[in-house]
This record gives sequence, structure tokens and C-alpha cells, in this order.
Amino acid sequence: MNTHDPRSSLPPNYQVPPGWERFQPMPVVAEPVVQAVVLEEAPKPVPVQRKAPAMMRFWRQIGGGSLLMSIGVHALVLFLAGAVIIGSQVMRPPPDFIPAGRTQAGEEATRALTERVRVKHQAALAKRQPASRIVVEGPGGFDLPEAGPAVLPEANSGFAAAGGRLSSVSAGIGLGSGTGIHGTAASRFLAALPNVFGSRCSDQSRLEKLRQNGGTPECELAVSRSLEWLKSQQNADGSWGRTNKAAMTGLTLLCFLGRCETPDSPFYGDDVRSGMLYLVELARKNPHGLLSETPQSNQATYEHGIATYAQGEMYSFYRLGNSSLPGLRESFEKGVKLIIDHQNKRGAWSYGGKDAGMPHAYNKESGGEDLSVTGWQFQALKAAKHSGLKIAGLDDAIQRCCDYLETKQTKDGGFGKTNRDEHYNQWSLTGCGVLGLQTLAKNKTTPVKKGIRFLREFLTAEPLDWERNCNLYCWYYYTQAFFQAGGDDWRFYNAQFLPQVLGAQQADGSFKRGRPNWPAGDAADAIYRQCLCTLQLEVYYRYLKVADRGEESIFEQ
Repeated sequence: MNTHDPRSSLPPNYQVPPGWERFQPMPVVAEPVVQAVVLEEAPKPVPVQRKAPAMMRFWRQIGGGSLLMSIGVHALVLFLAGAVIIGSQVMRPPPDFIPAGRTQAGEEATRALTERVRVKHQAALAKRQPASRIVVEGPGGFDLPEAGPAVLPEANSGFAAAGGRLSSVSAGIGLGSGTGIHGTAASRFLAALPNVFGSRCSDQSRLEKLRQNGGTPECELAVSRSLEWLKSQQNADGSWGRTNKAAMTGLTLLCFLGRCETPDSPFYGDDVRSGMLYLVELARKNPHGLLSETPQSNQATYEHGIATYAQGEMYSFYRLGNSSLPGLRESFEKGVKLIIDHQNKRGAWSYGGKDAGMPHAYNKESGGEDLSVTGWQFQALKAAKHSGLKIAGLDDAIQRCCDYLETKQTKDGGFGKTNRDEHYNQWSLTGCGVLGLQTLAKNKTTPVKKGIRFLREFLTAEPLDWERNCNLYCWYYYTQAFFQAGGDDWRFYNAQFLPQVLGAQQADGSFKRGRPNWPAGDAADAIYRQCLCTLQLEVYYRYLKVADRGEESIFEQ
């Protein structure tokens, strides 16, 4: 082993310190030589071939892979999302309505309606030229009809504190007939449109009337859904219903017109036009112009009154629009004359037909009377008065009808028979009698107040209940009579009726059938039930109250 002496590397004159000798030189160890050893690689095991499961082989045969797996996962996700959405609709809680109050359900209804209408507007605006919206500013003024369905009020709309001028507002679409009236046509519209219709032809006016009269945005949403359902039920010939088609068509048209949907509406115009033309053609078929497919049946008196009522309202809007409805005026005037000419000596209307040897349902020579039939006739006469047409004998027929209505009032204040087990009793028909005097008569405050008091006492003892006394025919008249009465009487009734009707609307917009306790007040037919409910929900803006029209009665127009 070699050693190394560290002193050999010192400088020549370096003095070695004492004791150096004790240190021994360090041995130098040579680095070992490493020899590489090459190992032979062990043989690889042979994999065992296993047969794939049957499902895996089928999956490979149909081309299964990541693409199909992705499609399957997405389909599952869509299915689960759909289930959640449907479940949320089915389990939707009833509206937490409080009369004249602001509710969470109402705000949600407003947002839903706004979005729904916005989508529809995009499609409608693509087909229409931009239109200026005319606003009548001044005392008693209102917005002219615009094109499209219901929307919320525009922020820049409103009435001036004074004056009487027309101002053009930026193009905006709202509910209305879509007449797109401009310039001098606006003056013509104002002169011709009955004041009583003013609050139905503007989204701003409608929602303001809802607010004033104890309604909420839920009412407007319910009407929108109802009109969509009615649209889906129209027959190929333009009519509605399976039986009594003239009456069902007339009631449906009144629902559309109640929210100013006319033949010019971009959403319902075709439906309204074809429905009205059905009635015009029906009048042509019958020698006397009676609006019924069974003109000699007793129900034809109801049908003709209802359908003529609808034609009268239609004429008031039609003459201002752009759509052609040939024969409407002739059909309407002939229908009104038929009613006037067959009013009997009591001032009422009664049945004729083949059993009485008459060529149609009316019988002028009858000494009988029917308050229920009379109700639809006086509403047709009311529409004729609003139309502005000069029809011979109209004012006299209205006055005679009012005289007849007064004879039907009992000492209790009700209208009709005092035996509740009889058909035409005061618990069922007082609303009809009161409404006739409210809207047609002059200076009849006392009998009207007595009638309202009778109804209020009755409904305090037996409140409206969809599952116990759902007599929608009676409710239809109650609702209008209490609305015309206004004040505390209306607040009392509104708190009862509105939750009942809103709560009965189903997911598709239709109304479920209730349980009546007076068979004649039932609305078993789905179209009939839908219309009675819709017309009640439109009561907030469909007509102005008589007290708000600046007139004592229809005769002061």
C-alpha cells in the first residue's frame, strides 16, 4: 500500500512545528474496479385471453363509444331538468292574493308576463312596420289602442295635468286592436270610440284600473292564459263550442273584445275575424236573421241575445280598424231589430218556436216573461246604444225593459221569485236585475241599493265557494253588479270572488269545473265556463263604472 508524506508538499524553508512526527502518512487507497454484470432478461408472461361479456360485445357491435355515451348522459340531464320544471309547475302554490295589496305572487306574475310578451313582440315586430303610439292627454283621456298583447305600462306614458292634445310617444307595443292610428285618424277614433270602452284599450289604463279596483297583475296573467286556451279551442268554421255554437262564439268574442283584441290584433286578429264572420254567415242563412243553428228552439233566444251583444261590441271597434268584415253592420242591425220587434207588452221577452206556431224562438204575443232571457237581450240593446247607430225603437225598448225590471223586485230587495225552490228565484237573478237598472235606467238609485243590500246579506250568510255553490251564471251578474256599485260593497265582494276564480285556473289556462247548488247556474260546458270566468276577471277594466263615465245613464251619451 502506498503512502503519502504531507511534508513533501511544504515550501522549502517551512519550519515544521513540534510534534509533527506523531502524524503518520495517510495511505493511498486505489479505487476499486467495478465490473459490469449483464443479467439475462426473464421471459415475459403470456397474457390469458378472456372472453368479453355479452353486453360489452353488443355495445361494440352497435358502435358504442364515447359519442353514444355522451349522448346518453345529455339525454338523462335533459330528462331530469324537464322533470324538475314540470314538477315546479304542478306544485305551484296558489296565489297569495290580498285585495288591493302588493304580493309576491303578483310580482312573479308580472315578471313572467313581461318575459312572455317580450318574446311574442319580437316575432310580431318583425312582420309589422314601426308605429307611433298616440296618447290622448287631458281630462278623461286615454291611450289609443296599440298592436300586440298585454305589457306593463311604459315609463314615459301618462296624462298631462291639463289640456287636450295628442302627443306621439316612441313606438311601443301594448295590448289592443293594432289599428296603428295616426294623425287625423286619431281624432276620428276619439270621436267614435265609446267612452265606456276607454279603460280596456291600453295596457297602462288596464293595469291602473286593476290597481284602483282591487285587482293584481295575477288577473291580467290569468286573462292572457285564458285567451290562449280559447284560441286553441276554435272550430274550423270559426265558431266555438259543440252545441249552442252561436252563444259560445258570442261569449268567446266578448272575452277577446273585453281586452281590446279585434280583427286587427297581430296575435288574435284571425281568430276574432273568423269568429265574427261565422256569426255574419249564420245570420244570412236564417230568413229572420236570428243567430242560432236551431232558430226555433227555446235556447235560440239566449243565443241570439248573446251573439248580437258580441256583434254590437265588435262594430264599435271594427269601424275604426283596417280589417274588412262584410255584412257585420247589416247583421247587427237586423239582430237588434229582431229583439226590439219581439219585446212583449210586459217589456220582457219570452219563448215562441214551433210549439207556439212561430217561425223562430221569439214570441211577441206571449204574456209571459223570463228575467234570464231578458238579461241577454238588454245587454244586446246596451251594445247597440254604445255603437252610436240610429236604430228605430231602441230607446223605447230600453225604457220598457227598465220598467219591467222594476216589477221583478221583491220587498226583500231581490229580483225574481221569493220561493228559493222555484227556478227563477231572487237568490239567482238579483244580479241580473240590478245590473240592468245600473247600466240602462235613469235615477234608479233606491232599487239598485236595495238589490245590492239583499245580495250582500245573502253572500254574507253563504259566501262564494267553488266547491259548494259555484253557480257561475249567477256569479257573472253578481260580479258586474257589485263592481258598478263600487266602494265598500265592491271590496266586500271582490275579496270573495277573485281568490275563487284565480284558484280554479289550471296549468293549461282552462278553469276546472266547480260544484253548483243551483243546477241552472252550473257551467258544465268547458267553453261556457271559460268565458264566464274570463269576463269576470276582465271586469276591472272592461267597462267604466257608470259613475266614472260623466253620465247618469246610457241615455246621456
